[in-house]
Amino acid sequence: MISIRDLHYAYPPPIPGAAPTQVLRGIDLEVAAGEFVALLGRVGAGKTTLCLALNGLTPHATGGTIRGQVTAAGQDPRRHPVADLARTVGLVFQDAEAQLTQMRVEDEIAFGPENLGLPINEIDERVTWALAEVGLSDQRDRSPGHLSGGEKQRVALAAILAMRPQVLALDEPTANLDPAGKAAIFDVLARLARERQITILVATQEVERVAQHADRVLVLHEGRIALAGTPAEVFAQAGRLQEWGMLEVPATCLAAGTRQPLQTTSAAAPQITFEDISYTYPDGTPALHDINLTIAAGEFVALLGPNGSGKTTLAKHLNGLLRPQRGRVLLDGRDTRSVRVAVLAQTVGYVFQNPDHQIFAATVEEEIAFGLRLRGLPPAEVAQRVAEALDRFRLTPHAHLPPAVLGSGQRRQVTLAATLALRPRILVLDEPTGGLDAQGRQELMAALAAFHADGGTVLLITHDMHPVAELAGRAVVMAAGRVRFDGTPAALFRQDDLLAETHLAAPHHLTPAEQATYDA
Repeated sequence: MISIRDLHYAYPPPIPGAAPTQVLRGIDLEVAAGEFVALLGRVGAGKTTLCLALNGLTPHATGGTIRGQVTAAGQDPRRHPVADLARTVGLVFQDAEAQLTQMRVEDEIAFGPENLGLPINEIDERVTWALAEVGLSDQRDRSPGHLSGGEKQRVALAAILAMRPQVLALDEPTANLDPAGKAAIFDVLARLARERQITILVATQEVERVAQHADRVLVLHEGRIALAGTPAEVFAQAGRLQEWGMLEVPATCLAAGTRQPLQTTSAAAPQITFEDISYTYPDGTPALHDINLTIAAGEFVALLGPNGSGKTTLAKHLNGLLRPQRGRVLLDGRDTRSVRVAVLAQTVGYVFQNPDHQIFAATVEEEIAFGLRLRGLPPAEVAQRVAEALDRFRLTPHAHLPPAVLGSGQRRQVTLAATLALRPRILVLDEPTGGLDAQGRQELMAALAAFHADGGTVLLITHDMHPVAELAGRAVVMAAGRVRFDGTPAALFRQDDLLAETHLAAPHHLTPAEQATYDA
C-alpha cells in the first residue's frame, strides 16, 4: 500500500539567501496492507514531511524539491491532485485545529463523506461509527471551537476515519490526549489495521503505546531510516535511542517510593486564590462549578484530569483571558477583574497548549525579545536574556528563522523560551510536553526545576505523569468542572479507582530487577 524508493526532499529556503532545508535523504520503505507502522524520531527529524509526502501536500503545498518514487494506495502523490488522493489516503495533522472547518462536530465528520457524494443514510452511519470509535458520541452537536485540545484531536481523527481511507497517516495524533484517550486511540488504530486492513503510519513520541500495538517501528535520524524492525528489535537498541534523544532514561517514579519531588518553598499567605469560581461557555456548556483552591508562592502544582474537565478554563482565569462569571480570583490579594491583562502578564507567564496561538513575530529571536523590549529593559539585558533562552532550548541555529518554518515541537520550545525569558513569578503551562521528543521533555523538566528552585510558582497542566512524579509537590485532579482530588502525587498514584475514573494512570516504575539492570 505504501512504496517509497530513494526519497529525497528539501524545503524551500526559509529566508532569502538561505540554502534549502534538506529533510529526507534517501528513504526506502515498503508497507503492506493492514500493517501498523510507527515512525519515531527527534523533533525536526522529518516525520511530518514523510506523512505529508503520502497525500501530496509535499510538495504540492510545501514547495521545495523532491526526487525519488512515492506510491500510496497505487497512486503517485506527485502526479495526482491532493483532492483525488484524499479518497484513499487520510492524513491527520499534528495541529488538529488546522483541519477543522465546520461549526458542529457532526458536520465536521460528515463533510468528507458528503464530498464523496455518498447517500445520506451511509453518511449518517459513518458519522455515528466514527464518533463512537473516538469516544465523542455525546459531543456531536457541540462546536469544535469550544472543545479541549484533546477533544479536537479526536474530532480530526474521526473526520478522516469517516472517509474510510485505505492508507491512514497520523502525525502525533495523541499528543494532547489523557492517558485513557491515548490508549483508546491506539486500540482503535490497531483494530482498524487488523479488521479493515487499513494501512497505518503514525508519527509519534508514545514509545510505550508503540511497543504494545505497532507491527513495525521505523526510526528517522538525520534524514534516513536509521533503525527498523519489530518493537522488540528496535527497543533493544535503547542505548542508541537514548543517545539520539528519542528515549527517556528510565527512572523509578514517586509511585515506587524511591524519589521525592521538589517541595513547596513557602507556607505564607496564598499567592493564588480561586473562590467559588464557576464558568459556562457561550454555547451553554458548563466548564467550572464552584472551584475553591489556594496556591502558595513557590508551590509546584500539577493540574490533572481527563480532556474537557475544565483545566485550561480554570488556568485562563489566572491571566485574565477569562473572567469569572461567579466568584473571584485573587492574585497576591488583588481581584483579577480589576487588573488589566497586560499587568497580570507581568506576574503570570502563560504557555498555551497550541504554540501557534501565541507566536506572531517574524523570527525566533524577535519572538523571544518582544516581551522584554515591551517592558523597557536595556538592550544589553534583552540581548543577554534572548541568548540564554535560545541556548537553553537549542534554538540558537534557528534564531533568524520564521517560527512558522519550524516543526510543532520546536515552535512549542519557542513559546517556552519566550515566556521564561520574561522571568515571571508564576508560570502556567498547558500540555507543554505534547509533541516533544525525549530530550526536549528532559530539557523542559530541567528548566521547570530551575524556575521552581528560584522560588517561582508553577501550575502545570499535563497528561504526562513523569514531570508530575519527578517535580510536583502537589496534584489537583479535576473532572466535570470540579476538583476531585488535592494532595501529593504519591497519594494520588495509590488511588487506582480515582485514576481509572479520571482517565489518568500512574507512571511506569521499575521493578528492583529492572532498576539494578539500569544502574549497571
